[in-house]
Amino acid sequence: MYRNIMKYKNGIKITIISLISYLAFLIYFKIIFSNNSYNFMLSLLFFFLCVFYYKRSNNYYRCNKRTKIIASIFSLILSSILILGSITYSYVGYQSISIFDSQNIIYSIIGIIGFYFFFRILTCTIIEVINKIEIKGQRKFTKKMYIKTMLIILICYLPYILRYFPAVMTPDSYYSLHYINNGILSDYHTFGHTWFVGIFIMIGKLLFNKMNYAVAFYIIIQMVINSFVFTYIIKFLYEKNVKKIIIFIIFLYICFSPLYAIYSITLWRDVLFGLTFVMLFLSLYNYIENGYKLSKNNVIMYLISVFVMLFFRNNGIYVFLLFVPIFILFSKYNRKIITISNIGIIIIYFIIKGPIFDYYNVQKTTSSEAYSIPLQQISRVISSGATLDNKDYKYLDTIIDIEQIPEKYNPTISDPIKRLVNNEKLSKNKFKFFSIWFKLFLEHPKTYIEAYFCQTLGYWYPDVIYWATAGESKSIFKDIDVYSAPKVPNAIKKFDIVTSRKLPLSNLIWSLGIMFILLLSSVMILIYKKKYKYILCYIPLICLWLTIMVATPVFSELRYVYGLFTCLPLVIICPLLKKKKPINKICINYINNKKTIKN
Repeated sequence: MYRNIMKYKNGIKITIISLISYLAFLIYFKIIFSNNSYNFMLSLLFFFLCVFYYKRSNNYYRCNKRTKIIASIFSLILSSILILGSITYSYVGYQSISIFDSQNIIYSIIGIIGFYFFFRILTCTIIEVINKIEIKGQRKFTKKMYIKTMLIILICYLPYILRYFPAVMTPDSYYSLHYINNGILSDYHTFGHTWFVGIFIMIGKLLFNKMNYAVAFYIIIQMVINSFVFTYIIKFLYEKNVKKIIIFIIFLYICFSPLYAIYSITLWRDVLFGLTFVMLFLSLYNYIENGYKLSKNNVIMYLISVFVMLFFRNNGIYVFLLFVPIFILFSKYNRKIITISNIGIIIIYFIIKGPIFDYYNVQKTTSSEAYSIPLQQISRVISSGATLDNKDYKYLDTIIDIEQIPEKYNPTISDPIKRLVNNEKLSKNKFKFFSIWFKLFLEHPKTYIEAYFCQTLGYWYPDVIYWATAGESKSIFKDIDVYSAPKVPNAIKKFDIVTSRKLPLSNLIWSLGIMFILLLSSVMILIYKKKYKYILCYIPLICLWLTIMVATPVFSELRYVYGLFTCLPLVIICPLLKKKKPINKICINYINNKKTIKN
């Protein structure tokens, strides 16, 4: 009996692993939560998994130790994301229900283990393929090519501005226009972006004497900036000798991606803020590639990127503060000047945002925006019917209307709760607030974790569908005469240019979770290939993601992490580029001596 079992040991092992992986897929696709019966095609999945493990499992065992470690870590992370995300998404709409009860904890464990086995083998197979790919060499991208590429991108985006003339706008857009038109000094919608837009709006009003056309004038400027930055990506890839077919595919994606096109005509601070991450990525890559030398063009590109980051979105300073210490750590040869210059930038920022804003009475943002996640966690505890200590209840009742929390709490957006908050009282005693927040965390850790998962779900789980852009609109202010006036026939207006996310594969373009997984994958490949220094290019994107994960007011707002989308071609291609080897000092001395002898 024992001998018979040992004879079929491998087959039994593959069958058990296939069964666990099959259960993982059922959990992920939420089949296990529904009352539907398992159909024929779904049943076949089990046999496909058996074949997959039988054919590919030997490949995993043949891999070296480093590959196995990287594959195991990545697979565990990816499995956790997919299973925990899938279960959370099944219950995300419920206000106070316990998501991770004993049954769902068992489902989570089975699902993570099942997907771990599957992705571990799949990752090893992909690493084998990636290991053979390495792009090297250089080509020249001329000014003529640059202008032509820019023009083609602009032409591809032109139908969007005609369809949504003068721009795609939301209440945020109209607030910016209201501030510009009335000279209101406010940082609520970021002072830097508002007055950058304001310059072109004023010029547009002088030229056309109509607010609609003034807005369109600015949007054309924004479209030019978009096409310039995206062309710079093409230039970078072309000069790195990436295969022309790959560049052409990326070029087509840039030209015809509805996301890039619709955002190029959207009046949001997030658009230019997102584009700065492309310039920052490339400036850091060039800095590393050129042996940590500070070239003039690179420094200018870096400074422009940083100042736009700092003054076009309020979380830009947190991204920068997280990034700077790592930048200093990575800088081998210019640590002193980089430390001084970046600290100088931080000082300039706080002088402008502090004394200068105070002197000119610039309105500042409210405190509750930064406390979105702690407020949501406390609100979930209260909504679940938990009893609070009398002292804690009395304090919390001074900063938030507790009685309204069960009715107003929404697991995916903090705005209803923020409207109940007294910002002045919250700002005065932050330490007291966080001490109670931490005390409640120790008492209700599971509820806190569930609240956090619900509030951040879209930024790490790939299957969340949430709005990402707007359509036609009309001004919410009487003094702003701006409204949608499409320049296309009514028949074309009925055809929505923005691709529906319900179409096959369309979610790949719009998914925040997929962008995060791709970012994580690229960093893992860099670690695998021992290209550690190039991780610096990814740090601003990681910091952007982290700042949103700490203080997001909405569970899946694409524009907040638009930088991940703009940098997508760079994120994917960068790990495949060959490292530029520095010229050996002996070779340099030899060349110099040879020149001296000739002279």
